[in-house]
Amino acid sequence: MRDDSARWDAPRDPAAAVDLGIAGLTPLQPIRQTLVSGPMVLTQTDLPLIEWPGAAPEGAYALSLRRDRVLLVNGPELEDGWDKEKARAVSDASDAYAVFDLSGPGAFDILRRGAELRLDIPSCSVARMLFGLGVFLYRLEDGATFRLHVARAQAEALVGSLGAAGRQAAPGA
Repeated sequence: MRDDSARWDAPRDPAAAVDLGIAGLTPLQPIRQTLVSGPMVLTQTDLPLIEWPGAAPEGAYALSLRRDRVLLVNGPELEDGWDKEKARAVSDASDAYAVFDLSGPGAFDILRRGAELRLDIPSCSVARMLFGLGVFLYRLEDGATFRLHVARAQAEALVGSLGAAGRQAAPGA
């Protein structure tokens, strides 16, 4: 039998940090991620609502995805299904999204290679296309760290794209 193992990259440890040269990528596992959809969800949460280029606090917060959808990060435990009283749908999305922190002096330069991003133009949503992948992108309170949520099935593609962008953005590249 032919050995084709040299044709494939070695599997990456999903919990290991990745050195991107001018930035570092650290995988995270939030306590809980809950997708909430309904016509009034933006006003129904008591958590800080994060929009672009807003900064998320430590702890619990809500990401504004659309005018009728938020992702609660580390928020309260809610029962899945239709909440008739609040006219909203609730879905546990804890396993749906891989989460990464991108930090370092070149973090924003790496991101700008995958999307047209500006910190001076606000948006009501943190949803973005980055390297052709749908992500939720926002900053943390320190201002130098960006957090990304991507569909778990696309996490390796995102890590590969960020790595290639980091090599291109490195001095002397």
